[in-house]
Amino acid sequence: MPRPRTQPQPRPHPQPRRLMSLRTRLLIVVLGVFLVVFVSITTIFNVLMDNYIGRTATAQLSAAVAQQHFFPQQQGQDVNGQGVRIQIPDLSKAPASRFNIHPAVFTMNDDYEVTLPRNVSAQEARTARAIVATLRAHHVEPATLGGHKVRAGASTFYVQSKVLESVAGTDTATAAAAIPSGAVEYLVFYVDVTGIANFAASVNLFLMLIMVVAIIITFLVTFFITRRMTRPLADLTEFSARIGQGDFTPCTESFHDRELATLAHSMNQAAVQLDSYDKDQKTFFQNASHELRTPLMSIKCYAEGIVYDVMDAKKASGTILSETDRLSEMVEDLLAVSRIDTIAGDQRSAMCDLRELLSAAADEQRAVAERNQIELVFDFDEAPVMLWANEKTLQRAFSNLISNALRYGRSKVTLSCKQEGEVIKVIVADDGPGIDPEVQPHLFERFSKGADGKHGIGLSIVKSVVDRHEGTIEAASDAAGASFTLTFKRR
Repeated sequence: MPRPRTQPQPRPHPQPRRLMSLRTRLLIVVLGVFLVVFVSITTIFNVLMDNYIGRTATAQLSAAVAQQHFFPQQQGQDVNGQGVRIQIPDLSKAPASRFNIHPAVFTMNDDYEVTLPRNVSAQEARTARAIVATLRAHHVEPATLGGHKVRAGASTFYVQSKVLESVAGTDTATAAAAIPSGAVEYLVFYVDVTGIANFAASVNLFLMLIMVVAIIITFLVTFFITRRMTRPLADLTEFSARIGQGDFTPCTESFHDRELATLAHSMNQAAVQLDSYDKDQKTFFQNASHELRTPLMSIKCYAEGIVYDVMDAKKASGTILSETDRLSEMVEDLLAVSRIDTIAGDQRSAMCDLRELLSAAADEQRAVAERNQIELVFDFDEAPVMLWANEKTLQRAFSNLISNALRYGRSKVTLSCKQEGEVIKVIVADDGPGIDPEVQPHLFERFSKGADGKHGIGLSIVKSVVDRHEGTIEAASDAAGASFTLTFKRR
């Protein structure tokens, strides 16, 4: 029996990332950096301080071990039935260290007992017993003491040991071997670095207080700085929300930061452009609906005349066909305007010879020229005139200019295409009556047309295409006719 197919389980949607405010993020970053820097400085200070204290104390102990001043001979323990007279160093004249600390010494055996009775103060005796008790607790061999750090209670010492030498002149190894277990004597030299250690601890405490104060100050400063930064951002966010809702009123807030002022200026420019675009679109649709309504009403009236048999069917059908062609042409122009005005636009561009585009556009209008008995005159450079352009839209612009020239020309339309240095000029001229001075200022506006104009869209398409190619267009008129000059820069 075949196993039933299991349905694939839908993947769980990822949890939305929790957003963090700019103020919180800046506070975390600033305080984090501050803590890292402080901990690094404190760690480096303590390592260097501990190293310095250890090196200084060890050097002082080594000098004390090597010095040659001794107390007078004293009677010590009886080893193997013989009286052994021993000596201990006289450290009263030993030089003080950089910390102004004098070394001290006491004796002990390998059973961690202070063995040599001396005329010492009670404080020195307590210190010796505390050091020995710490060594016993940590199982530190007396023979291995060499600059060893010992913490005894609240005090800190550096200690170094040396096998006690006999007066008989035997060397250290012989003397240690001759003494039974538990009776090997050691000189234990030590320096008390409690003061300098406490100073380092005080510096650490002082640094800690500085850190707390600095954190509070940093928090307050960062809080007010971020508040000053986030308030303008909130204003800009509100402004962008207004733009999204169709309110293009410019933002009048003043910003003290250059970046925010630049952003506000750019958003104001965008709002102005969107406002202009929105108004143009509304006007465009109003005018388009009006222009479309006229042929539709004509078609409807003549169709009703045929239906009710009040008009000649053949004549009415001819009018309907004419208006339908006009309507189709207008719809095609409107679609062209829509394609050109899209934000992305048609980006399929290539190097093309403008002479060929202008010739192809002229061929499209040749039937109209022959019908109106107008001669097309070509004034082209012999060499190719190359431009990086969109062939389709640019040829449409040339075709609109030629169609416009054929509508007003009497006998001749001249097409010129020449390269002048880094500039390319395309001129379409006719020998008609010229441009009405009242119409010329609005010549490239949508639905602006002259006495014999069709829809008022053709020249606006030309202007949009030329702008897309970063060119310029100028219209001139005199008694000899009208001319349109398109100027492009070689790219």
